[in-house]
Amino acid sequence: MDLQELLDNARRNEALLRRLQAFELQLLSCQTWFDFLTLLLDGLPAQFELDAATLKVCDPDGELKAAMLQSLDIEQGVLLNQLEFQARVPVIEASAVTPPPPWKSGLALPLLRNEVYLGQLRLYSCSDDRFRSGMATDFMQHLAAVIAACMVMVKQSEEQARLALTDPLTGAENRRGFERAYEREWARGQRQYHIFSMILLDLDHFKQVNDVHGHGTGDRALKMLCRTMKGILRPTDHIGRLGGEEFAVLLPGCQPDQLEAVVQRIQEAIRTMVVLNDQGRQVAMTASGSYVPVTSRPHSPLTLTQIIDHLDTYLYQAKKNGRNRFVCAEQ
Repeated sequence: MDLQELLDNARRNEALLRRLQAFELQLLSCQTWFDFLTLLLDGLPAQFELDAATLKVCDPDGELKAAMLQSLDIEQGVLLNQLEFQARVPVIEASAVTPPPPWKSGLALPLLRNEVYLGQLRLYSCSDDRFRSGMATDFMQHLAAVIAACMVMVKQSEEQARLALTDPLTGAENRRGFERAYEREWARGQRQYHIFSMILLDLDHFKQVNDVHGHGTGDRALKMLCRTMKGILRPTDHIGRLGGEEFAVLLPGCQPDQLEAVVQRIQEAIRTMVVLNDQGRQVAMTASGSYVPVTSRPHSPLTLTQIIDHLDTYLYQAKKNGRNRFVCAEQ
């Protein structure tokens, strides 16, 4: 190798190092899954002239995928198409790999943080010789280590944000968290002219449950209610505890002809859920509520308080007409 080739290699390495440092600074500024995944899956290929980047993530209990789904709205959720969640991801060394079509060469990098294996980052190119067996990967291994560290930091940041927006007893979103979800869905509805749906409900005779069976039973009933609803709703749906035994459900993309079936599923699931008092005897539970499809209209903002007040009128009708029923609220 002559002097000119050495100089050219040095310049290329220096330029690559500058790009890596700039990209690392961007990574370190990420605090949400959307920012992190967008930068990694879209920004990394653009920055380093690649054709694709994908992640294989260790997620044995499914908690990471659930947390990402909760953090991302439906539009942002398409990022997860480039992620593969696995109970166990094989431990690898940095190496060139044979990519799936249409790519011609690929590089697999381990994601390690404090000796904890988080998964694999895979980089793909349509060029046959972009990644070759035996090539030096020092720069990219360093970048993978930074990505792993940032992944842990974003997870911690998201968890702290989630706790601030979560009801500590039931695990449902608190009023502030639910309002944020509503505002995001309203804004998305204005962009895409789509419909979402809302349900308002509370447990029947809940004060009597507390008075007769004790507040411990009441707490168990509220926790079981949220667990039951989470079991039959989609990960992208939102359950909010507005106060006491009153809950709201936000159903993105739920059409009017689908809404009644969802309400019936919720009502039946509440009827059959098992809540035990302090003596181990089952306490029968029912709920009353109201529901309505919502269309976001430009220049006519409808606040969460307005729609809850509207639904509350119909919930009162359900209570007045004998409880254990849900009423459709007129739009």
